[in-house]
Amino acid sequence: MAASPPRQASTAYERYLQTDQLLSLQRDPDGLVHPDEMIFLVVQQSSELWLKLLVRELEAAEALVAAEATLSAIRHLRRAHSYMGTLTGQLDVPDYISPWSYQQIRTQLEDGSGFSSPGWSSTRRVARRLGDEFFALLDRRGAGLREIYVNHTRFEDLYQLAEGLVDLDVDCMLWRTRHLKVIERTIGSETSGLAGTPIEALAKLTPQRFYPALWQLRSQLTDEADRRLASPGQGRLEEQACE
Repeated sequence: MAASPPRQASTAYERYLQTDQLLSLQRDPDGLVHPDEMIFLVVQQSSELWLKLLVRELEAAEALVAAEATLSAIRHLRRAHSYMGTLTGQLDVPDYISPWSYQQIRTQLEDGSGFSSPGWSSTRRVARRLGDEFFALLDRRGAGLREIYVNHTRFEDLYQLAEGLVDLDVDCMLWRTRHLKVIERTIGSETSGLAGTPIEALAKLTPQRFYPALWQLRSQLTDEADRRLASPGQGRLEEQACE
């Protein structure tokens, strides 16, 4: 079914935001297979817009890390964190679509899947490149992960940059988890998506991380601290001098 024909913009506000085109991307009420299809369309379409904005911030952070402008890169990661919060938060809205109503909406997706999202595909690609630039920067600075975490006040920019990447990982894991719950709530957890992927397989993807080394480091630091505290004569843990 076709989308609504665009309405001619009549104000400067409408012309600037191109609301005539934007609001024509959803179907007319008569063209909806179910009234709640509008909820699905608006949430999914707006998600792609937020992901487009997210990718811009990550690309900017990538370029700034490559240029060693770490403080500016951190600022863009903070923006990205805000966008991910909005993306995850709006997934509360599809919960108001009943499971049976969604079965009617689902007929319009053919074999569509979230795996086909251009915004999410770009996010994954740029997030990995950003990680590569971060570790290349550490190599240029001659600093290791353990060193910048143990001596974080001496490597404040690198530490904050690393934590910004951890925030991005957490945000993406939360988004995947929330998205999974939307799926389970609408079609169940013991079935498959339209592309044939079992829902239980999607569940295994939710804890995936872009920057596993930043998570492994935490376990290593905990093990190291436990060994130190268990050794006779060891006092409280303090920041160590750079080696």
